[in-house]
Amino acid sequence: MTPLPTDADALSGVQRAAVLVIALGVEAASQLLPALDDDEVERVSVEVARLERVPGALVASVLARFQTSAQETPAIQAEGGLAAARTLLGGLDPARAGAITPRVEAATEGTGFDLAEAAEADALAAFLAAEHPQTAAVVLSRLTARTAADALAALPAETRGDVIRRLSLLSSPPASALVALDAALRQRFGPAARTGPGGVKRAADILMQSGRATGRGVLDDLQARTPELAGQIESLLFVFEDLVGLSDRDLARVLSEADQAVLARSLSGAEPEMSSRMFGCVSERVGAAIQEEISLAGDLAPADVEEAQRTVVGTALVLIESGAITVPDPTVPA
Repeated sequence: MTPLPTDADALSGVQRAAVLVIALGVEAASQLLPALDDDEVERVSVEVARLERVPGALVASVLARFQTSAQETPAIQAEGGLAAARTLLGGLDPARAGAITPRVEAATEGTGFDLAEAAEADALAAFLAAEHPQTAAVVLSRLTARTAADALAALPAETRGDVIRRLSLLSSPPASALVALDAALRQRFGPAARTGPGGVKRAADILMQSGRATGRGVLDDLQARTPELAGQIESLLFVFEDLVGLSDRDLARVLSEADQAVLARSLSGAEPEMSSRMFGCVSERVGAAIQEEISLAGDLAPADVEEAQRTVVGTALVLIESGAITVPDPTVPA
């Protein structure tokens, strides 16, 4: 958790906002979130999750900036944490909350490299020894010198020179390779290593909110290094095209929850089968309104269409998680 000073002037603007949110109470403050954009919501939520117990003196100092004098401010203590951040995000519509929550959780749990930094040298060396020397070099390059040195010393003597040689010649790896390596480190050293399939589910949730190119690149990289893990993650993925596999009732529920303008953008340039299935699950009036939105939008950039589709998928995932709708089992005949 973030160590805090006792004076509001020593905090950043977003930290002061997080303290204010906690002081107001996250349930009350959650009603303010719809007025913020997604980036602002994410930044404030991350800071709320990083705070644990906020000293009364600091609460008073922050509130004093919004009141006429510090004497009018009650010296209360306040508590944050990830649970508070999730409550805060409850003030958003399900689609926005579903998209932002995984990013907030990822930011506050730390990266796979952070977990590797905290791992025992022997455990880290065992992981690196099973990887390609180039992968070992990438991992060591992102650790503190002491942690990397301890892990290097625990590696087999015959591989140490090769790893150091590769590290000294290292250039920036592709982003997709780093994301995949981060996932593998989380799987080995994070909560997933202790709680089993929960970590795989979380990895799938994150990839479902990533762009197609990022998600495909990560899966391809995982497939090359850990095929079993890649298969477990891929089996849990739910993408925009999977919406057509929902029952009429469940698909209608997703469409009714989704923002109409976002839905229209998601269907821009969609395959006829997808469009027909969607329009078959809404009323003629709603269908006509969506068609009008599509016409008004004109030709959209692929990135805008993909973002809209991820938002609709986020709406579906919230409903799936709550049990409001179900995903058909592909192994059971229709």
